[in-house]
Amino acid sequence: MSIVPQAEAYQTDAMLHVSLSDKTATSGAAAPAPSPLASNPSAEAPRSEPSPASTGQKPPAQLGKLFEIIGAIAAADTRRDAARIMTHELSRRYPDATVRCGIGNTQLKRLYDHRLGWIGPESGPRVVAAQQWSEWLDRKCGVEIDGETMVLCMPQNETDRRCVVWVYPLPEQSVFGEWLRTIIQTLSNVFWSRPNHTAPKAIRKLTRRTLTIAGALSLLMLLLVFWPVHYRVSCRATVLPLQQRLVATPFAATLLATHVKPGQTVKAGEPLGILDGRPLRLERESIAAEIQQASKERDTALATGRIANAQQARLRERQLQRSLDLLSDRLSRLEVVSPIDGVIISGDLSQYVGSPLETGQTMFEISPMQRMAIEIEIPAHEIDFVSADSPTRIRFGAIGGKSIQQDLLDLYPSSEIRDDKNVFIGRIEVENEDNKLRPGMQGNATTYGPVRPWIWSWVRGGLERVLWWVGY
Repeated sequence: MSIVPQAEAYQTDAMLHVSLSDKTATSGAAAPAPSPLASNPSAEAPRSEPSPASTGQKPPAQLGKLFEIIGAIAAADTRRDAARIMTHELSRRYPDATVRCGIGNTQLKRLYDHRLGWIGPESGPRVVAAQQWSEWLDRKCGVEIDGETMVLCMPQNETDRRCVVWVYPLPEQSVFGEWLRTIIQTLSNVFWSRPNHTAPKAIRKLTRRTLTIAGALSLLMLLLVFWPVHYRVSCRATVLPLQQRLVATPFAATLLATHVKPGQTVKAGEPLGILDGRPLRLERESIAAEIQQASKERDTALATGRIANAQQARLRERQLQRSLDLLSDRLSRLEVVSPIDGVIISGDLSQYVGSPLETGQTMFEISPMQRMAIEIEIPAHEIDFVSADSPTRIRFGAIGGKSIQQDLLDLYPSSEIRDDKNVFIGRIEVENEDNKLRPGMQGNATTYGPVRPWIWSWVRGGLERVLWWVGY
């Protein structure tokens, strides 16, 4: 059965079909497909094309057209493009005919029309062609001409894929089909030599020099990935005072005035604040009067011979004198002074003037700025790669400049919870000659561990989680 539709169904339309087969074409030729005009009694009788000798066109001209078709197919990037090009090349030789091409194996996979393009699976010509596809599975490579229909059958060797082309209707006095018989096997070989898929255009345009550069860069990246480097542990760094003094309230009193604020530099002995001494002075005067009274009682007892009473008065006088000395000492410390040279870290008491202060309440924090300590918070899961003398690099974004590079001085044996994280604390000491480091300043630190491949630092965490999931 021909894949060309009956005349009453599609009038004069014919289908060009290319099918792909994985079976090798047999030597025996299949029976030619009946012409779609056979069922129409009023149609003309089938005719054969004139032989090459009967045409006035010379063979070199026909061969030139054949070579153009082969060359165009050979220049196609993919087999899909080759089918499209072959369809359009044949339509140029038969401008009044309908040329269609089908590709498939045991079933029709694709159908191309030189006017309609690629035809979808739901279209009428595609459905008819799919129903008639089995008729062309056993045909060998060749050209079959039946009346006004020409069929080019090109099976792929050793597969069941095949390519079939239909041309309908053929013009009168055309010998080109006979010339196609001479090159059909070559045409089939060239068509199936085209790849089914091709690399992207950008990749195909790569030159040998580009590939060499890409290979060198890939090798360089591979070397960098496995290059041995010190394992890096990312940590958080915090600046702390190396020496810190707390100035506390010496006794319960009311704050009368404050002279300093946080960030202010002070010298040893410089006044920081003043406490109210009026209650102490009143109490001191009262005790002084009691001492005079006790002294008179002692003298009276001695004059009257009451030795026991004189001794009791003497003891009471001594007790009152001790209270007086204590009050005098407190009155001498009403002015709170700085014990060391440094900077006021905390202690803004300007809002507490006139408020009572309790004994031992912290008033100011003072720290010298010449030398600072930096605490390194090392994550607990990285502690195995850090030792007490590990090299450390620290950078504070607030001050910029060159990073601080120094070995750890101490590594505390016990961990702490900071910001809901379990960390171990390392410590270093640095000079602060320019006073840029301030207590509480935070930055980033990197502690260097043992030598490992560069990529190991990136994959270790994920690898350990995978091993944990698998139960290792």
